[in-house]
Amino acid sequence: MSRCPFCGAVDVFLDERVGEMVCGGCGAVIEEKGFSTEPTQKMLLSSGGGVGPRVTKLLHDMGVGTMRSGRLSSPEERLMTRVLSDVFWVADKVGVPKAVAEKAGELARKAVASKLIKRSRKPTAAALVYIASNHHGLCKTVEDMASTTDVPVNQLNREIGKIIFGLRIKVKPLDAFRFIERIAKNLELDAETTDAACQIFSTSNAGKKLSGRKPSAVSAAAVYLACKKRKIKITLNRVAEAGGISVLTLRKTVYLLEAILEESGKRG
Repeated sequence: MSRCPFCGAVDVFLDERVGEMVCGGCGAVIEEKGFSTEPTQKMLLSSGGGVGPRVTKLLHDMGVGTMRSGRLSSPEERLMTRVLSDVFWVADKVGVPKAVAEKAGELARKAVASKLIKRSRKPTAAALVYIASNHHGLCKTVEDMASTTDVPVNQLNREIGKIIFGLRIKVKPLDAFRFIERIAKNLELDAETTDAACQIFSTSNAGKKLSGRKPSAVSAAAVYLACKKRKIKITLNRVAEAGGISVLTLRKTVYLLEAILEESGKRG
């Protein structure tokens, strides 16, 4: 075997002491007729038992059983270990699925290899998890991430921008309809009110006319106007809190959205 199936390294050699093929890059134990069935000592991120290599991008050596287990031979590996540890902490704190955490670990590897990350910091880990959440289509705002991880919003934005531009990542626009559903759920509103808010957003073409506004603010404004239309008594404070925005931001967005709706009505 000339190439490692885990990390792709070509530094594969035969350990004559035990008669096994071993990758010199990641340390994976590889046999000529298959993978080793010796139990791995690495059980992080897994509560159950098992045999053979456990592959995860949240460990510096991909989580495979290695002959160098516990030895970090380079500064890059030591940095990678600290960064992935912070990523795991943030992912657990925010409560994202394992697939998102794995994606954040993949991004961390690329960022360290590209010299974008030179030391481990919580804002960096939060930025990686945010970008991974966006990749998987989760409804997470920068404000949500900053509040949960106790990282200043401006600092988190800088880290997100650095990683996005450094790795040339295309960020998906946040879905306003998912924000509407989340806000309505937080306020325990019925399906008819949620549909009315989505209808207000669609008919007003707010996605284009309010493109410079936060998706959470536009969605919250649509929910507030839907409640107003359906004669549901609710305060700006409650809607703003459910949307994770300030009352002042919500009030301004409501005025703008009302103006757009009024203009659309006249044209109609």
